[in-house]
Amino acid sequence: MEGSLFESLVRNSMTLITDIDKSESMVVHEGDMFANAETSEEPTFKLDLNDKDVIYDELEDLMGYARLKLVKMMYLDANSFGDEGVALLAKTRALKKLHTLSLADNKLTDAAVAALAESPHLTCLRVLYLHHNNIGTAAMEALGHSDTLSGLTTLYLKATSLGPEGAAALAASPKLRGLKELYLDRTSIGNEGVQALCESEVLDTVEKLTLPHNGLTDSAIDMLAETEHLPNLVTLDLYKNRFTEGYAQKLKKAPKLTSFKFLQVD
Repeated sequence: MEGSLFESLVRNSMTLITDIDKSESMVVHEGDMFANAETSEEPTFKLDLNDKDVIYDELEDLMGYARLKLVKMMYLDANSFGDEGVALLAKTRALKKLHTLSLADNKLTDAAVAALAESPHLTCLRVLYLHHNNIGTAAMEALGHSDTLSGLTTLYLKATSLGPEGAAALAASPKLRGLKELYLDRTSIGNEGVQALCESEVLDTVEKLTLPHNGLTDSAIDMLAETEHLPNLVTLDLYKNRFTEGYAQKLKKAPKLTSFKFLQVD
């Protein structure tokens, strides 16, 4: 990869993540920031290779890139490496401190999620984007029983093939106990899937839950209002479902939703 056009693309796609408050009066030299980042033991860069038509051979080069260990957030949406590429990524030791991974719109199947779930290196992963892929029940079973992925706080599954069975598999997870944001838009989970989730400890820590375009009816509202597993829910998105007009407003007065503030509905 050294000296190649792809290396140039990768280098130009890496940006430094900084928490510096621009309102502070202190002057920070950009060169010093990058020099410190390069020698830091903690990853401090974001790598954005979305929609770059990255193929398997190029991903293989990337996984051997010396600076990969400096990457904290990696975005690989809409590329061409498939399940095989994800399996390679999952075996890459240099990603042992990766915090955020986005693999949206890569034509992935359940096998890709299984590879992530079995990875010995991705134990620091906290944010996982898998939207717009062909993943379903088997993927949720693998993810839900994974020690590696048990620390996830954000899981984005929009426009996947979960269905009620996939939602039930996710709900049955004995490992996911720290989720704060769960995105299930356009997953066809229906009322049956909502019921499974409402009976699950997976929701105990969730603060944001999105369920647009799932064919839900008023009974889903009742389940959400009555569950014991959403004490931390702050934001709920129910856009484009099949509720009786005004019925979802009962959620605002549900006594068990003690943290609830924001409702999005038609």
